[in-house]
Amino acid sequence: MRALRRLIRLGVALLLLAAGAWYGIKFYYTSVHRIAETVRQDVYRQLAAEGSPFVPYDQIPVVFRQAVIATEDRSFDSNVGVDWRGVARALLVDALARRPLQGGSTITQQLVHNTLLAGQPKTIAWKIHETLDAIGLYDTMSKADTFALYVNDIYYGHGAYGLAAAAHVYFGRSPAALNAGELTMLAGLPNAPSVYDPLRNYELARQRQAAVIDNMVDAGYISEAQGKQILAEPIRLVR
Repeated sequence: MRALRRLIRLGVALLLLAAGAWYGIKFYYTSVHRIAETVRQDVYRQLAAEGSPFVPYDQIPVVFRQAVIATEDRSFDSNVGVDWRGVARALLVDALARRPLQGGSTITQQLVHNTLLAGQPKTIAWKIHETLDAIGLYDTMSKADTFALYVNDIYYGHGAYGLAAAAHVYFGRSPAALNAGELTMLAGLPNAPSVYDPLRNYELARQRQAAVIDNMVDAGYISEAQGKQILAEPIRLVR
């Protein structure tokens, strides 16, 4: 009985400690280091430097959203900015290799990586910093804003930063004017922009597009039949 009471007290203490840490992180990122504002301004500066417009979340085609989430971060809608299993795996791999080999896997972590930590050497301390910043961003920014900033900031190849620039460079149109086939092709480019650039490596870009569509089917966004229809849609590249 005494051992059970000790166990209960320990459990309560751990819960209180976890809650205190969580609210401490939130206070820091809302009152001391206003991470949401900093990230937003970083993305806006990048777009201004490139002369590219910002595409708001409600103007990002649904097919593109689904394609990116299915391919980059399937737990995006529910995670706290990090995938704990992914973080543990990355830290273990880095520790064994004594150097950073794996980066953050979630969309939120990638946004942090591309803004707050851009240009910094990747170390284990860097990875811990990235994880804490991703949690702070989750605490202070909506999922819609996080996703919009991410797709407006990443590099799509061929000199295109952000979704609007990529749609124009590859297809000569706005994202809203692209068909589902073209949108799924765009969604696959950031993984390796120079490799999958459809203006230079069309067949590889098509293979990557097919992989993105398979991810959408696997994630339950579309059926196999819908996936085949999307893959059959014309790809109207700028020539």
